[in-house]
Amino acid sequence: MRRLVSMLWFPFFFAAAFSVSGLLAFHHPAPHHVQIAVAEGPDSDTTRTTITALEPRFGTDAFTLTPQASAAEARAAVAEGRAAAAIDGDTVYVASAASPTRADFLTQIAPDLTPGNTRVVDLVPTAAGDISGVSLFFYALPLLLVGLITSIVLLQLGPWRVRNKVITIAATGAFASVFAYLVATTLDAIPADPRLVLYGFILTQAIGWLTTAAALSLRQYFMPAAMTFVLILGIPTSGATVNADMLPPALHWLHSVLPLGQFIDTARASAYLHTTSVTRPLLGLVVWAATGAALLALAARKARHTARARTSS
Repeated sequence: MRRLVSMLWFPFFFAAAFSVSGLLAFHHPAPHHVQIAVAEGPDSDTTRTTITALEPRFGTDAFTLTPQASAAEARAAVAEGRAAAAIDGDTVYVASAASPTRADFLTQIAPDLTPGNTRVVDLVPTAAGDISGVSLFFYALPLLLVGLITSIVLLQLGPWRVRNKVITIAATGAFASVFAYLVATTLDAIPADPRLVLYGFILTQAIGWLTTAAALSLRQYFMPAAMTFVLILGIPTSGATVNADMLPPALHWLHSVLPLGQFIDTARASAYLHTTSVTRPLLGLVVWAATGAALLALAARKARHTARARTSS
């Protein structure tokens, strides 16, 4: 019975934890410090008063107003991803490519954001083939999972050399990053930005190295640890379907840390927003890859040391 419990506890934990994390993220997206750029002008004070009046409905931390010197600067803040929306008089500017869910939310409440007859303009729409707005998530999903799946398959090969495992992870990652990009761009689901192939490859290697290191170090706890890290925490906090500033604060923080969230922010900044905002999430993604490489090297060293000890004994 003890062995049975030790083997079967994780399916119950997975069902419970994924239900909680997923539903917390998706059941009722609500704004938390959503950046609203307000163009300075004769209507700006009225606009601020109108938005402040929404606090009883959405909370005092729902919106953060950032004044802009002109309407052009307010629009640029949205187009570059520095603001979720911009308001210039009775016009509300959004960018659905930065977050379709958030853009839909802001479009719905747009009449409450301005004092007059509201007009909504989408400055950065999603790719023509991305009607639902979730194509980026399903483009990223196989890139996230291929590293984990490769690690699981490598377990079946027993004590294979770490160098061979690294080559295998690189091969599956290269295939996935190129193939997923070709399919997505052929369907016009994402913009044709070749840099996405590189970013996707970094994601596959980061996950593959981290989970392979976990398999070498954690033994029977590998699956619970890897699937919690990659699936239970990674997917709901990715920001691909519900943007980070529409998530509960704890999930928002995880988005700013975990690899999938870093990849989603990198892909959006590179393919849609075309700004230097790609630097921070790309650096975070590279740090995860470097961490995975370091942990894998340590695990390989430990495995060699154990093998020598057994041989000498």
